[in-house]
Amino acid sequence: MRVIAHLLVVNTIVLLAASANAAEPAARISPGQVDQLIVNSLSDTDAQAVVGDEQFLRRLSLDLIGRQPTPEESTRFAADENPERRAAVIDQLLDSEEFGTHWAHYWRDTISARVPPPELTFLNYDLFQQWLAAELNANHSWAEITRAILTGTGPIKQNPAATFVGYHQGNAVKLGAETARVFLGLQLQCAECHDHPFDDWQREEFHQMAAFFARAAGKLGKVQDGTGTIVSDRGKGEYRMPNALDVKKPGSAMRPTLMTGEGLPLGKPDMARRQRLANLITLPDNPWFARAYVNRIWAKLMGRGFYEPVDDMGPYKDHLLPEVHEALTAHFLATDYDIKDLFRIILATDAYQRRLPNTQSDDNLLAAGTTAERLRGDVIYDALFMATGLPNVKGEQAPATKAFRFPPPPKSTRELVVEAFAADPSLPEEEQPRTMGQAMFLMNNTQLQAQINAAPESDTQLSRLLITYPKNQAAIEQLFLQVLARQPTERETTIATKHIQKVGNRNAAFEDLLWGLVNTVEFTTR
Repeated sequence: MRVIAHLLVVNTIVLLAASANAAEPAARISPGQVDQLIVNSLSDTDAQAVVGDEQFLRRLSLDLIGRQPTPEESTRFAADENPERRAAVIDQLLDSEEFGTHWAHYWRDTISARVPPPELTFLNYDLFQQWLAAELNANHSWAEITRAILTGTGPIKQNPAATFVGYHQGNAVKLGAETARVFLGLQLQCAECHDHPFDDWQREEFHQMAAFFARAAGKLGKVQDGTGTIVSDRGKGEYRMPNALDVKKPGSAMRPTLMTGEGLPLGKPDMARRQRLANLITLPDNPWFARAYVNRIWAKLMGRGFYEPVDDMGPYKDHLLPEVHEALTAHFLATDYDIKDLFRIILATDAYQRRLPNTQSDDNLLAAGTTAERLRGDVIYDALFMATGLPNVKGEQAPATKAFRFPPPPKSTRELVVEAFAADPSLPEEEQPRTMGQAMFLMNNTQLQAQINAAPESDTQLSRLLITYPKNQAAIEQLFLQVLARQPTERETTIATKHIQKVGNRNAAFEDLLWGLVNTVEFTTR
């Protein structure tokens, strides 16, 4: 009854939202209708104006391809007189191969953040990321991608989609919890030992979910980076819910069942179970699957989700702009889970393109537009590469010794940056880690400092810039474009010019300027 009641509420809201403009096909929605739903949902909101072209292009580029625009891209966009240039650049970036790479890294982080590292094996998600990037660039539906991930089997080297099941080593409890969290936006794990203390989930529901993975086996290979892992069928056995009164006594065998009440009988092989789960999860009438994806994408593009955290959409959680959420979900369903179409709708709204609010305390203003967000580690590396030419260098493998039998694989520069600025995409922005190590990396990292060298013989990006632009004004403008993807303000130009004059050494002064820009909050913030 609880699920049926929930579905009735969702369907009612969707129908109301879709009826905002009878001329539009049922369930589909336009960017203008999204904006109107936001206005209708908020009271006394004096929304910010949309940002200028420079800010829009940087925001869009960071969100879609994970890097700031190049100086050439910024200049070309500024000179474009096409009144539809914003829509055109949205399409251009969605069609870029960088789109798939960037968003595959997002999902890689989402999945890997909660996978406990096994002993003596270092999990490598590169093959999974490459596979997912290709899927996203081909614009395969989110339902198709999810089914591939949940049903992946065989060696990870041959079928990277099997990484999700394989790196959880076929652990039914972990896989049941993570499947609900990642793909349904639900925190079921709190019902593992007892009925959920804050939501309606029953203990049986959690263990029925885990039963879909009762016969999945994930055997880690001898290869230290984890890619030797093989996913297979255990061949027999059922999942048993632990006895609540006596853990030594066997519990009841659980029939694989989704929270909607649908499932399959006991005795089925592994693939039949996981295929049934994948199909049930991705059915259009599943009340959580499409909503969970829409919530995540809205949160990433707008700085906060309809639900926070994005993986906790329980029935008693606060729900921001529910009409907008359900209308976008209905649209997503009507397009058969078209990923790029959903991005296109959100990015074309005034809400996405507005200036940041002047306050962090007015919920109406925060809901009416996008908010600031700290960049993830992979994006920060790309920003550093764009700003300084920071090379991606990988160290040598340490030899195995008696004292250190299993040395870890060497890390590249990119991996070191990602590690320093590690983030769990499912956490709200205010819970993302802010560490002294992050600040010290930008201020003092040896490899980065080597790139902040203006001497001609260093052949750094900065040294070449100063040779190309012998006039200080032009060099300042180009440096701002490289680092912050915008022209300097008049005040910034004045301060920079005075600093160059005061130092009396052009190279040293521009090294100070580059170091200062890289260490601004703006550089690491979207």
